[in-house]
Amino acid sequence: MRKLRLFLILIGVILPLAVVAQTRPTVSDRKTIEISATEKVRVTAETTTIKVGYQNHGPTKDAAYAENTRSANKIVQALFDAGVPKDAIETETLTLEQDQDRSGSRPEQSQKYSASQQWLIHSKAAEAQRIVDIAVAAGANQVEEVQWSVTDPTQLEARAYAAALKRAKELAEQTAALAGVKLGEIVSIVNSTNPLGRFTRADNLMMAYSTAAPAKMAMLKLYPGTVERQASVTVTYAIAP
Repeated sequence: MRKLRLFLILIGVILPLAVVAQTRPTVSDRKTIEISATEKVRVTAETTTIKVGYQNHGPTKDAAYAENTRSANKIVQALFDAGVPKDAIETETLTLEQDQDRSGSRPEQSQKYSASQQWLIHSKAAEAQRIVDIAVAAGANQVEEVQWSVTDPTQLEARAYAAALKRAKELAEQTAALAGVKLGEIVSIVNSTNPLGRFTRADNLMMAYSTAAPAKMAMLKLYPGTVERQASVTVTYAIAP
């Protein structure tokens, strides 16, 4: 009976060790080729976000605010009348502040307060020129930024990754040929995006129009930008036997 009990104890000790030995991962001795590649995809912009605004000065707070409100309503209404949807216009900034004293200015020329409104207008890239022209003609005296983008950024990202994968395969095939081996299946793929790659490219115009400008004047010319996306991949290929 004592021998039987000792035998059962030994089974209980050896059996877990056997299970551990069976589940321990084996180290692969497969030879591989690792390739890193980076590619860019560049397309013409499809959409745009335009920043326009109106700024004015006045001798009193109420005068500056009233003039800004009147002109701002005129600009926005002109955009609505031109068919720009209400949900395509958003107010970005609205300021009313006291100006610093201007040295050497005469009292009757002093401007004590300034008011400003700025809007972001979203539209198709092809409509950017028309929207800026309408806003400026209606009284806007600030055009500070135009951002170009695409309708589907994720699709552009997918194209960049596909281009990077294609380039990695080309380099791997060249490497394998030079080494006198045959390229096998893909073992792993690691994707990494360049933090500097962006979906949009911003053109900082920083242009201000004089409120005293004539009704008919030469408008600025907008040239639709390009949007690019960069992707990087590291692909490991097995070497075929």
